[in-house]
Amino acid sequence: MSRTKNSIANSLFGIAGSLLSVVISFVVRFILIKTLGEEINGLHNLFQNITNVLLLMELGISSAMIIHLYEPVTTGDEEQMAGILSFYRTVYRYIALAFFLTSIVVSLFFLKHLVHTTLPFHQVQLYFQLFNLTFVLNYLTNYKRSLLFAAQKNRVSVFFNSVAELTFRIVQILSLLMFKAYLFFLILTIVEKLMSNLLCNRYIDRHYPFLRQTGQELASSKRQAIMTTVKSLMLNNVAGTVQQSSRSLLISMLLGNISIVGYYGNYQLIISVVELIYSQIGGALTSSFGSLAIEKDQQRLQAAYKKAAFVLNWLAAICCAGFLICVQDFIQLLFGEGSLLEFSSVLLLTFGLMLYLLNIPIISLQNALGLHHLDAYYMLLQAGLAVAFGYVGGLVFGMAGIFAGMILPLLWLTVIRKGMVVSAYALGMSHRSYLSFLSYESLKILLVSLVAYFMVSCLGLNLSFMTLIIKAFLVLIVGLTLPAFLSSRQTELAYVWKLLQHRLQKK
Repeated sequence: MSRTKNSIANSLFGIAGSLLSVVISFVVRFILIKTLGEEINGLHNLFQNITNVLLLMELGISSAMIIHLYEPVTTGDEEQMAGILSFYRTVYRYIALAFFLTSIVVSLFFLKHLVHTTLPFHQVQLYFQLFNLTFVLNYLTNYKRSLLFAAQKNRVSVFFNSVAELTFRIVQILSLLMFKAYLFFLILTIVEKLMSNLLCNRYIDRHYPFLRQTGQELASSKRQAIMTTVKSLMLNNVAGTVQQSSRSLLISMLLGNISIVGYYGNYQLIISVVELIYSQIGGALTSSFGSLAIEKDQQRLQAAYKKAAFVLNWLAAICCAGFLICVQDFIQLLFGEGSLLEFSSVLLLTFGLMLYLLNIPIISLQNALGLHHLDAYYMLLQAGLAVAFGYVGGLVFGMAGIFAGMILPLLWLTVIRKGMVVSAYALGMSHRSYLSFLSYESLKILLVSLVAYFMVSCLGLNLSFMTLIIKAFLVLIVGLTLPAFLSSRQTELAYVWKLLQHRLQKK
């Protein structure tokens, strides 16, 4: 129950922080477009995707550290905790230097081939360097946060993130309105990240005073074990980042000017909201799975996985239906009709979102147990196929072809193959059992989306913010009731009711 409480608390804090971040991000993007124009918006979105590729040099070190911190945190081994974090700090200093130098090389020799803009190129280079400086300084100040995740205190990290984000995003908005300068916007982003990390580090130093002692050396065997974990994580991270970032790059290369990337970026921002919320829940699950795995009880771990997946997939049904039904109205009301994508692209983005959300429980389990070696090379294959299929699809069918081409390898190699391999290794589930569970969960999400879509279509509502609220309410009703009806024979539903009754009785 303590793990469940921690997971719920971390998830709730994470969701609250994510929702706050989402609201602020939309306001900031709206002000950014209105004050600086679509060109800067597209440039900002492209910088994010280029930087995502550069972040591959992190190699998965942070995830590896968390995996190897679970045991010393559980057993209270202060010496090993201090040694791991000291090693982490040293590695991150080298990564920060490598990232800084690489960003300079990209700025000098490659940026001009990726950016098509009317802005002076030296100005674009300056913006790019400032954008990347945020990540350089983050590497130098962020390493202690891993201890909070391993100790199931993710909520502390979220709290300090939210405080810094709320403060500096408000200042960013004021800066855009007063000065209309992208330069000041980027500088404030740097300060925001630094403040968040410094506040978090102060909390950690106060609650874990042994970390301030010097001279803790990590045993060479432990360093080797961490680097072994890193190798598999690196391949997975490379695959994921290439696939995620290549969408914007392919759109920019194949479909025209930088403004089109910005149009896609508006949709991606909404998708990122859902992914951000799920990343908080997934992080809480990873901590719980990692702590539970120390007990080496496979049957109990399988039960925990199924319960978590059941709850998350229920939420996924609401999110996917909400995106499909509300996103076009939201984009049109906020950014104008000229920013809309074709419905075929929206449909494919919804399906891709569904696949991403279905993966969260199994990926959380893989992260917790460090099982990335099971499919590392298949993830590289997936990334290569996604880029190739996306490129061909883009040449033939445009933006919808890019999305469709990149979804196929994800469905085959992550949703199906990764799930079967990890569930068999970690949970002892047969491939047939896993696919049966996954298929039924997917069917529920698809049915909720289809039923909600046809219900809303029959109403024939006109475009307005009130209409958007009505549609969202209908999605919520269908999303809450239909999965409950379809899950009446699943044992996980009884767990949800029991958990709700426990919370109500406590109140």
